[in-house]
Amino acid sequence: MLKNLFPFIAILLLVPKISAQTIQGYVYDTTNGNPLFGASVYLNGTTIGTLSDENGKFTIETDTEIKASLAISYLGYTTVTISTPYSLKKIEVVLKQKPDDLDEIVIRADSWSHEKKLREFKRQFLGPNRAGNLCLIVNEDDIDLWFQESNKTLKASAKVPIKIRNNLLGYEIEYSLSNFEAKYDNPSRKNPNCQYVYYEGTSFYKDVTSNPVAMNRFKESRRDEFKGSATHFLRALVRNTLKEEGFYLYHNAIPIIEKRVFSILPKNDVYLVTFKRNFLLEYKRKNEQTHVTKLNMGTPLIVFSDGNYISPKDLLFEGHLSLERIGNTLPIDYKPGL
Repeated sequence: MLKNLFPFIAILLLVPKISAQTIQGYVYDTTNGNPLFGASVYLNGTTIGTLSDENGKFTIETDTEIKASLAISYLGYTTVTISTPYSLKKIEVVLKQKPDDLDEIVIRADSWSHEKKLREFKRQFLGPNRAGNLCLIVNEDDIDLWFQESNKTLKASAKVPIKIRNNLLGYEIEYSLSNFEAKYDNPSRKNPNCQYVYYEGTSFYKDVTSNPVAMNRFKESRRDEFKGSATHFLRALVRNTLKEEGFYLYHNAIPIIEKRVFSILPKNDVYLVTFKRNFLLEYKRKNEQTHVTKLNMGTPLIVFSDGNYISPKDLLFEGHLSLERIGNTLPIDYKPGL
């Protein structure tokens, strides 16, 4: 009997290798064409990444194709992103050095103290909730903050990735911030009211520990955070399992069936979700409610099976999901069962 089992086991072990998806390429310096050793290469918003070797070469293998852009970064260089890395047989990236602007001192006079700007940035970027409060920004001094009096908007930039330790979910996050703005309606108050916040950039996640006891605690927190999240909602939507997973839709306080809110068209490996109306989303298992507004109603939302979607600016959340920020965010390759 054992002899008959061996060939079967060998075939099973080969399956992941056969189905693996590979991204491979090289990173060079634009100034002299030399390879860059130690450049960070990662799938945006995931735990999947690597470093380039002494020849500038990098290789990333995944069991399945992850619907994420590839980010390539190096200290002192401008980050490059590639939207469809799996479609390229070999990637050659030339990174451009950032201009040396140490002599350019920009003084922005505004009515907010640095403490107030930093406090509001962390509140709106990390989240005004328990998850956000349990996050620590390791390199706060690398963040440039200014308040624009003319449009009552807090803005931020950083020349290096913002390093975040999430003590609730057990991740170390490197976030390369490309845009941040938070608009206020009463900026003179000690704790002003934020009307609107938007940020974008690339992110890479790592586990903070391999200790099994601590990881079990983090995994439980991750499963709880996933439940009712925007990612959970969108994954359930394209799987047609909203009610089974605890989501209900309302219009003018009246329960409404999915087909009166969306039409979903599978196309290749994505879903084109056309909204017919805005709605109230309720996650009954936590009694959480969010008003969901689709901008550009005639344009479908492109949703991937992992819950990632294009473009984030197309969906507005008011209510519970509007409070979820970086502190609540899980990697897009996160799977609740693992």
